[in-house]
Amino acid sequence: MAGPQLIEVRREEMASRDPQEVVAFVGQMYTDSKVRLWKSPPRCHVRISATVCGEIMATEIRSTIGYSCQIAPAEDQVYFERTLRGRGRMRIWGHDLRQQRGNLMVCPAGAPIFTDCDSHDVNLLHVPQVTLIDSAAEYGIDAAAFRFTGLAPADPQRERFWSRLFDLTHHELTAGGSPVLTELVVQNLTRSLAAAALAVFPNTTMDLHLQPGPGAVGSPALQRAVDYLHANPAQPITVSELAGHAGTSVRALQHAFQNHYDTTPLGYLRRLRLDRAHQDLCAAEPSDGLTVALVAARWGFSHQGRFAQLYTEKFGHSPKQDLRR
Repeated sequence: MAGPQLIEVRREEMASRDPQEVVAFVGQMYTDSKVRLWKSPPRCHVRISATVCGEIMATEIRSTIGYSCQIAPAEDQVYFERTLRGRGRMRIWGHDLRQQRGNLMVCPAGAPIFTDCDSHDVNLLHVPQVTLIDSAAEYGIDAAAFRFTGLAPADPQRERFWSRLFDLTHHELTAGGSPVLTELVVQNLTRSLAAAALAVFPNTTMDLHLQPGPGAVGSPALQRAVDYLHANPAQPITVSELAGHAGTSVRALQHAFQNHYDTTPLGYLRRLRLDRAHQDLCAAEPSDGLTVALVAARWGFSHQGRFAQLYTEKFGHSPKQDLRR
C-alpha cells in the first residue's frame, strides 16, 4: 500500500546589501506599496525568504536597515507576525502597535498597513481569509459578520499558546525535509491555525451571544451533506463547500450537525477519517511497509500523538495494536 504523496513546497529568497534593490523588491512583493528608506548603515544587509506550502506561506525577514512602508489592503490574505529583533511601529485601522522582540499580532484581510521598521527581524504566516471564514462558520458566524476586533492576543495565556503554535508551524514549514506534509495534512494544519487564531485574537466569534439564531435544515439537505462526506473522506473539504452541496447555509448546517450528531460538520468528517484509518491498519500486511505515521498522514492527522489519542478514545486501544494484528 503506497504512502501519501507529499505536497509541493516552493521556496523563494532574496538577499542583498543594496538598500535600493531591497526597496524595489518589497515594491514587487506588495502590490501598490510605497517604501521609503531612512536608515542605511555601511554594512547593511537584508534577507527575505518565503516558503509556500499549499495555501499557507511562511515568510522570514531579516533586516539592518530602517524604512517606512505603506502596504495596500490584501483582500484574500490574513497574516500573523512575530517580532524577533529590532523595533517598529504599525498602524492598522486606527490601532497603533509597537513592535519589539516577542510581540505577536494579526494583520486582518482588507486592512491598509502603515509601518516604520528599524533593524527589524520578523517571521510571518500568511493564511487565506476564506480559511478564517470557514473556521468562523464552525462557530455559527457568517462571512459578512466575521472580523477581527483586536490585533494582539486577548490575554497572556492565549499569547503563550499562540507563541508555541506559531513557532512550531513556522519551523515545520521552513525547515524542509518533512515526511508528513501531504495535501490533507497541510490543509488541516492551515485549518487548525485558523481555528486557533479565532481563539486567541479578539474577533466576532467571541461575541456569539449577540448573534441571531440559525435557520432550520431539513433532513434531505442534512443527508446530502453526510453522503458527500462519506463519498469524499480523503478530500480537503470546507464547511462552505459542504453547505453548497447540501443546498443550505453554513450556519444552518452547523446547527443541524450539532443537533443530530452532537458534533460539527468537520468533527463528523474527523470521525469518518478515524474509521478509514482503522480499516487501513486492520487490513495492513507486513509486506506493505505501512506505519501508523503514514496512515495518520493519509487521513489528514499531522500530529501522530494526537492521532493516537483520538484513535484510542474511539476504539479502546492504540493504532499500533491494530497494525500488529
